[in-house]
Amino acid sequence: MRRLRFFVCCAAAVVAIGCGKATETIIPSDMSTWDKELAPVVQKLSEEDKKHFVAYVARMKLAEGLSGGKNAIPFGMTVGQAIEEQKKWAAELEQRLAREKAEEQKREAEAAALVQKLVAESIEIARRINEAVTVTLLAKRELPRSFEAGRYSDYQQIVIGIQNNAQKPLKALSGRLDFIDAFNKVVAKVYFEITRDVKPGATYKWTGGRDYNQFIDEHRVLWNLDDGQYKTRFVPETLIFTDGEKLTMPKL
Repeated sequence: MRRLRFFVCCAAAVVAIGCGKATETIIPSDMSTWDKELAPVVQKLSEEDKKHFVAYVARMKLAEGLSGGKNAIPFGMTVGQAIEEQKKWAAELEQRLAREKAEEQKREAEAAALVQKLVAESIEIARRINEAVTVTLLAKRELPRSFEAGRYSDYQQIVIGIQNNAQKPLKALSGRLDFIDAFNKVVAKVYFEITRDVKPGATYKWTGGRDYNQFIDEHRVLWNLDDGQYKTRFVPETLIFTDGEKLTMPKL
């Protein structure tokens, strides 16, 4: 039993000495000798050290390829030094990636906070504009081309009514009317701009439109919408009062 323990201890000592010598081995500058001189040394390394050494060599060979073949492994570098260099490089890479991830998460959080801020501002400004004015569709007409009337193509005419509910005169208003079908889907949009002073409590009728293009889906859908098949919703953009106060929806 003693003899067995003696042999086990000797074997462990030999392995330890072998590993120590392996890490002290200088990496040959002549790569053609690696299979004979370096490969047996690498086999004596622990799996962890072997992984780091192989990664170091691969990284240096890639660097050589990018530098036109110049030897990237310093002359006289030992296997142990290569392992430590790779460990240091891997640790620095991990730290850099962690910093980049943290910075990316910070940017994402800031972007999300900005979106929430803009959404909150949009809700508040939309509320104030909708309180200040009432916008409604008065008429939607499909006018066929008429050379006598000076219309050289079919024309979609939209008439919108605006009432100033504020306590001061209105100078300008812009926005759009969404046309919503029975499935609560927006099927068409009409944009408008009004630059007309409207006194408190007064109303104004805006008439506009566009030449009808049957090849544009939205034009065709709006043209074929019959009364009772849709509802409209005012989506504000900008409201300006004569005293200079301006309410503008943020761009999301």
